[in-house]
Amino acid sequence: MQQASSPNVTRYVLDALHAEGITHIFFVPGKLIDPFWFRCDPSKITPIIAAQEGGAAYMADGYARATQNFGVAMGIGGPGVGNMTTAVASAYSDRSPVLIVAGTIPFRAEGRGAFQDSSTTGIDDLKLFSALTVFADVITDKSLLERFIRKAVKAMKGLENRPALLSIPHDMHEDEWKASYTPVKRDDVPRILDVEAVKAVPGILKDVTRLAILAGNGAVWSRASDELKAFAQQYSIPVVTTLRAKGAISEDDEIAMGVFGAGGSLWANQVVLGTGVDPRAEVLLVLGATLNENNTHGWAPMLKPSKALIRVDIDPNNTFGEEYDEHFVTGDVRTFLRWLRENRDQYHAELMSTKSERENWLSGIRRTPYYDTEADRVSNETPINPARAIADLRKATPRDAVTIVDSGAHTFFTGHNWTSFAPNEFLFQSNTGPMGYGIAMAIGAWMARPKRPHVAIVGDGSLLMHGMEIQTAVRFKVPLVVVVINNGALGSIHLRARKEGPEIASIVEISPPKDWASFCVALGGDGIVVEESGDLEIAFQKAFRTVDKPFLVDVRCDKSIRTPNTQPMRP
Repeated sequence: MQQASSPNVTRYVLDALHAEGITHIFFVPGKLIDPFWFRCDPSKITPIIAAQEGGAAYMADGYARATQNFGVAMGIGGPGVGNMTTAVASAYSDRSPVLIVAGTIPFRAEGRGAFQDSSTTGIDDLKLFSALTVFADVITDKSLLERFIRKAVKAMKGLENRPALLSIPHDMHEDEWKASYTPVKRDDVPRILDVEAVKAVPGILKDVTRLAILAGNGAVWSRASDELKAFAQQYSIPVVTTLRAKGAISEDDEIAMGVFGAGGSLWANQVVLGTGVDPRAEVLLVLGATLNENNTHGWAPMLKPSKALIRVDIDPNNTFGEEYDEHFVTGDVRTFLRWLRENRDQYHAELMSTKSERENWLSGIRRTPYYDTEADRVSNETPINPARAIADLRKATPRDAVTIVDSGAHTFFTGHNWTSFAPNEFLFQSNTGPMGYGIAMAIGAWMARPKRPHVAIVGDGSLLMHGMEIQTAVRFKVPLVVVVINNGALGSIHLRARKEGPEIASIVEISPPKDWASFCVALGGDGIVVEESGDLEIAFQKAFRTVDKPFLVDVRCDKSIRTPNTQPMRP
């Protein structure tokens, strides 16, 4: 990579991104975007060349979630950014800020049928991304650079926390431009709170014994874990989380009851839904959690507690689950919890007086099973039970590791059997659930935190989609541990299809099972196939000892094992 001979538009954009805290940008090269990676200064920004534009966008998303800043992916207009649409849509749905920079044809060539002209070939970048971003525009003049970059950053890091697109025509890239840039550098979420709506909360809290908290992604993005833990521990309030917020408080904490929703824990089910014998929460305090299908166990009718449901969300337009609303407070979670602490005199005595009753309630729940079945976690059967694979992987994985989980049946096995000890260490695409992002997203997350071990848990169906990004990990010496729950099928789909008969189910089988360890080796990494559960521990230990390339553990699993806790408990 070489430096520009004089200050120009390309250098200005790169320097502006660096000023906003960006250290890595994810690319797929092409004539209309090449100057940006040609001119990268490695002392400031490292260009990472992905195998496919979708992979680059997933990497930028992983980087964004790991840093809680924003990530950047670049590609040519038209087909390049077209390949990014699924990744950007998922980031939009999950409220993850990703900036897409598109290089487009020169202004002077528009409308003349130029090669890859997104305005005439059926792929209009701005129209395509208008539904996927909070800000999308073309920079028509270099004098607008600072204004539009700042607008994009402010939009991404505002209340919605979602992607943006900037389109920069190719004939502007090398134009001389020497100007200063004032960074937004918004490294924290907006701190807002509806001071009128929140006034009713203490009155609700002081009139309840069985109080529970459901913490979601908003608690993680607002960096509210310390406040959440302090409040819940003081009054012995059980905390359940959404799957995406797994680890919002350490799951080995005495008040942590695990994930509520698909693939979650049986304890969390009892706290929120009860069992018909054991009582459930009378008041549910929902902190930054979207009440969508996955997070509510399929909109379980018993989710609505007997006394009240209080919902705190930074976005007043987040209307999912409004049928459960009794009291909505607009605000970010950390500001809300700090307000509660400052106004504790309004409820403290009453909550302390019922603390022992809550402790007895939780003690009763803790005497019941946490997992669907403990036998699955220690099973010696062949093919390997996925629950055993995940349980053994957790034992071998360093406590501070970052785990990225792709979409598929393995998502539920991991959510149920994995223990997370800190926020922002369990990453996955929660709302749209696209298959194939796991390895790419893990690469982006590792670039942000290279001193931390990273493990990507994927399915064999996921690798069929974006497995080629393993070569990106090889090229940039990413010591990523990839664990493939290789069941020779599209797992969740196969479980449903089996009910229609073996001929239908066979259509979604990946037969014969692919040797993904050899695939990783062919791309320059390392790998091993595990067919017996007794060999799991040694294989995982070997994987985590690899320091300069990815290591893939191909675990041959049983496709007939049902996914855990995917149906809500009924009273």
